[in-house]
Amino acid sequence: MAKAGEKNVKEYLESRGLQVVKIPESDTKTVDFAVYSGTELIFYLEEKTIELTALGWKNVDPIYNSIARHIYEAMKQFKSINPKRDVPNVLSFTNLDPARSINDLFITLTGYVITTSGKMRRIHGMKRLENDSFLIALYLWFDNDQLTGHIWEENNLEHEAKLAASLGLE
Repeated sequence: MAKAGEKNVKEYLESRGLQVVKIPESDTKTVDFAVYSGTELIFYLEEKTIELTALGWKNVDPIYNSIARHIYEAMKQFKSINPKRDVPNVLSFTNLDPARSINDLFITLTGYVITTSGKMRRIHGMKRLENDSFLIALYLWFDNDQLTGHIWEENNLEHEAKLAASLGLE
C-alpha cells in the first residue's frame, strides 16, 4: 500500500503546482521525493503509510510504536540525504486506518494526549521522540487521499514560510 500513499502525496503536491521527482532506491538510504518549485529544490519528502491495525490492549497502543518506528526510519533517511537541512525535510503519513487520526501522531511526538475537556495528560509508558527529530520540519497527515492536518516541528522561520506558501498551510 505504500505505493498508493506515494501516489496520493505526489498528486497532492502536483496539484499545488510543484514538480515531484522520485528518488531512485539504492543501497544508500534515501527519501521518496525531491520537490521543486520551478528549478528550485524546496524540500525533501518521505512518505509512510499506516495500514489498518488491530487494537492493542497491553501497555502503549501499538499504533504509537508503529508511528515512532516510521519517524525513526525517516530520520535515518533524511540524515543520509540532507543532514544539514539545507532545505526542509517533510514527513508525510498516509493513514488507511479509520480508527486513527493526526491526534495519534501528536501523541507519538509529545507523549501527551489532549482530553475532551482540552487538558493535556501525559501517557505513562510513552517516551517522547528525541534525538534527530529536529531533522523533520513538517509532518503532513493524509486520511487516504485527503490532506487532513499537519504539525510543524522546526523553528526555522525561513523554511516554515517557504513550506507554508508552497503547500497552502497556515
